[in-house]
Amino acid sequence: MTEFINGDKIAIIITVWKRPHLEKQLIQINNQTLKPKYVIVLQNESHINVKDIVKKYGAIHVHSEYNTKFFGRFAYFLTLPVDICIALDDDIIPGTNCIKNYVEQCIKFNAIIGGNGRFCYDNQNAKKVSVSDVGIRKSTTKVDFVGHLWCFKKDWLYYMFSHKPYTLETGEDMHLCFSAKLSANIPSLVGEQVKKEDECDITNNALASDAHSSYLISERDGHKFRREIQEYWVKKGLQFV
Repeated sequence: MTEFINGDKIAIIITVWKRPHLEKQLIQINNQTLKPKYVIVLQNESHINVKDIVKKYGAIHVHSEYNTKFFGRFAYFLTLPVDICIALDDDIIPGTNCIKNYVEQCIKFNAIIGGNGRFCYDNQNAKKVSVSDVGIRKSTTKVDFVGHLWCFKKDWLYYMFSHKPYTLETGEDMHLCFSAKLSANIPSLVGEQVKKEDECDITNNALASDAHSSYLISERDGHKFRREIQEYWVKKGLQFV
């Protein structure tokens, strides 16, 4: 853990589109027990004005008039001189020990650590294993892919971008985890959270269900589309956990 203890080799990216939660997120990032050197606010399009908020908290503002959607944030990590990457959804507020907690687990287990996790549609473990999306969790749980928050080693991004995505419209969570699993047998684990400060979302998903939720704005049947993505990876040789 010593090589990451001062945060110099850690970056976190928060995306902004239409949700108004950025300041709450940056307050919590500034109060972390382990502070990343690079705090990036990646804004897609210009639906809200966050310039003053970004400046107030000393973050780096990357503003794109083109909507890079879900994959853009992962691509941007490749430009940063870091070893550990954390991508944070725009509807979660991390606890003040969240970064330290997730980075330590990423290094300890050599795994992608996520705020929540899912099994693939045809994985029988989905009927046997239950893991909470939020709140206290006393241990990690191995799943097929994770989301909400992703903590991973930057080197694993080269696996992600060595595989052509089935689509750029959705499925970045699966693409990251599946590519790492298929290429280097890197597991995906739902993170342990033994106290409130460890949690990746101290609001318990209170901000997730609004008009900007991806499953509501998708032009296609979300479940059908995501099943197609999973089938695409199975054909490439992916096996369920």
